[in-house]
This record gives sequence, C-alpha cells and structure tokens, in this order.
Amino acid sequence: MTKPLHLIDERQIADAVAKNISLIPGVHMPSELEANVSTVGPGWRVWGIGVHRVAGELEIEIELIVTLNETRSIPTISTRVRRKARTSIQSLTTEPIRQLNLRITDIFIEE
Repeated sequence: MTKPLHLIDERQIADAVAKNISLIPGVHMPSELEANVSTVGPGWRVWGIGVHRVAGELEIEIELIVTLNETRSIPTISTRVRRKARTSIQSLTTEPIRQLNLRITDIFIEE
C-alpha cells in the first residue's frame, strides 16, 4: 500500500527553503533585482526559489549568492544547501522530490 501524499502550497515550500538555506554561513538569497527565478502566487513572490510540480513530483530550483573562504568551498556549500533544502521540504510534505537544482549566480571571496 502506498503512502498518501500530503500536498502543500508552493509558497510554503519556497518560504521554508529560503529561510533555512539563508541560515547557512556564506549563503545569501538573491534580491528582486538579482534573481532570475521565483515562485509566484496571487499577491506574493519568493525570489530565488522556483517550486514546480511535474508528474506528481516536486522540481526545485534554487539561486544562490555565495561567499567562499578557506573553509567554505562550492562543493561544501552545495552539499549543505541540498541537505537543508531537502530537510525543509520533507518536514512539510510527503511529495517526492524529482529534481533539486542549484544555480550560483554570484561568488564573493572572503580573505
């Protein structure tokens, strides 16, 4: 017997993902002027996070601005972001995640 899906609004997913990945050191969400992707609904928009449903599964696109230093590399940050995003989504819904894509739109180097 399959487990029933618990569907949740795209805005709640986008908000949770944005909030949680923003807590990762060196990760910043793009502003309205910097973002190429967003999740949109009547009267609201979450910049930098795209939430879509395709064939009953979630496709998530995340844009990031990162600051690198001696302890923060792109692979380290991407692993943390993916883990945090998946955990955020799975705490809200039982929907399967088909794809979770990251796009780094800007990089800063901290000395």
